[in-house]
Amino acid sequence: MPAEWPITSALSEGRETRTSTAFAAAGSGRLAAVVQDFFLSPEARLTEQERSLMTAMLHGLVERIAVEIRARLSPEVAASCEASAFELVADLTRAGLVQDEALVALLLRRADVQRIASSGRGGRSTLQGWTAGHDAEVAAAAMSLVTARGRGRDRFGRVSLDLSDLSASLAQRLVVAVAAALGRRCLEAGDAEIADAANDLLSSRTEWSSPEELEAALVDALGSDGRQAPGLLVALAAEGDAPLLAAVLAAEACLAPDEAWDALLGGADDLALLLRLAGVPRPEAAALLASAGPALGIGDPVRAIEAYDAISAERVEEARAELALPSAYRHARRIIGCHG
Repeated sequence: MPAEWPITSALSEGRETRTSTAFAAAGSGRLAAVVQDFFLSPEARLTEQERSLMTAMLHGLVERIAVEIRARLSPEVAASCEASAFELVADLTRAGLVQDEALVALLLRRADVQRIASSGRGGRSTLQGWTAGHDAEVAAAAMSLVTARGRGRDRFGRVSLDLSDLSASLAQRLVVAVAAALGRRCLEAGDAEIADAANDLLSSRTEWSSPEELEAALVDALGSDGRQAPGLLVALAAEGDAPLLAAVLAAEACLAPDEAWDALLGGADDLALLLRLAGVPRPEAAALLASAGPALGIGDPVRAIEAYDAISAERVEEARAELALPSAYRHARRIIGCHG
């Protein structure tokens, strides 16, 4: 099994433990999980590639946090709380401390970015071209984004997460959880030292602008004329640069970037509405769907362009009016509607 597919290797580390509890695992606890997984919609289920990338990122992130904490401990305490990333993640999973929606959403987004990028054409990208452009503001914004994207990769070029990629609240939750997982293995006198090490790590955490923030800044620097340059959307789609594609569409549709990202990967109907809201002409929409449709989860680009054609101008304005409402209000209204 190649190294980029860590599921088998990770599970093999725990084979002895799994074997000893095989009969218990086959009982009602496992059956409940199997029932939930069996009836999960295929559209909602993670692909094996997404699962693998997310697993690798989570293990790498937990391992880096643990290394940073142990580096701040005395040699005696550090030696007493050695644990592999697999062991720590297993402990945190059993305790429900990594089933965090914000963390999982970030892992999923990074995995989808990597998956879509791998389907894009090679060669010099639009983003690289902007770094050498004549517009100094655009060039600086593009270079900042290139640097941030490079920082989000390990030495093998694989997507990764670091503590600086997390929000302050998420970093706090995860560092404390990893510290506690280490603490249960250490000398009794080491708890206070580990807690201090976790606080020191959090206080020294570097604040970086996220790739999403830098993408929005670059799109803003481009201005309306730059965002509407002929062929730009099709080029970004062909290159597999889904984050920049979503950012451009968000700016043109006057949407929050996260909403544009969700619509981009939300299927034919959502993507068609996003393209209409952004004012993308039909020929360019068709070229975009033909180029990047499969990577965006659109099985039949023809079906997507039919959905585009079926959206009336009145429907576009209705959607625009709805999207002008606060997102929290819209979310609550959808939940009430589903249970009404």
